[in-house]
Amino acid sequence: MSTVRKAPDRFADRVEAGAFLAEDLTEFSDAPDVLVLGLMRGGVPVAAEIARVLGVAVDGLAVRKLGLPERSETAFGALASHAGTTALKYVERVWGPAQQHFTPDQLEAVEAEARIELQRLQDTFVGEMALPVAGNTVILVDDGMATGATMLAAIEVIRAAGPARIVVAVPVAPAVACREIEPLVDRLLCAIVPRVFHSVSAFYSRFDQVDDAEVIALIPHF
Repeated sequence: MSTVRKAPDRFADRVEAGAFLAEDLTEFSDAPDVLVLGLMRGGVPVAAEIARVLGVAVDGLAVRKLGLPERSETAFGALASHAGTTALKYVERVWGPAQQHFTPDQLEAVEAEARIELQRLQDTFVGEMALPVAGNTVILVDDGMATGATMLAAIEVIRAAGPARIVVAVPVAPAVACREIEPLVDRLLCAIVPRVFHSVSAFYSRFDQVDDAEVIALIPHF
């Protein structure tokens, strides 16, 4: 995992987090073969700021986490969609216990609901206008990782599109998530890897929900 300059204890907001990460991605500045993809929705403001600083293209990637029926903030898996391909990935350390604690119908209901929202995100924000991935360096960005579920799905669906390299850049994540993601990509950049992790939001002073209008404003081709 790439180390970065000493990070603050928390970021003011997602834009500040993106600006911080961008300073450690300057090798990609003004590169025509680099694409920054923000995981929807929270990753989009971070990705947009990274792309602005670097002078490269930015787009959104439709993802949906699969939250436990009684603890929706804890993901047992996630879905990601790009260019007509959908990836489903489970977080094995959560998925195993989930299968024992919840019925198949409960888990299938979570997945079915997530697929509906994933399709809505894809139709609303990407459609047929997804920027090309094949042969390019793709920087996958989220506002943080907890279990790492959505990033696992994002990596799989983007890998299928044939990029030259995949870089993951996140402001904060627990060590266990970083260890799971790092072997799957060419580079992992994480600003804060706390000794104690409870939630992504704890590392931001402002962590408002990102709505549809903000995503549309930040992705130029919408």
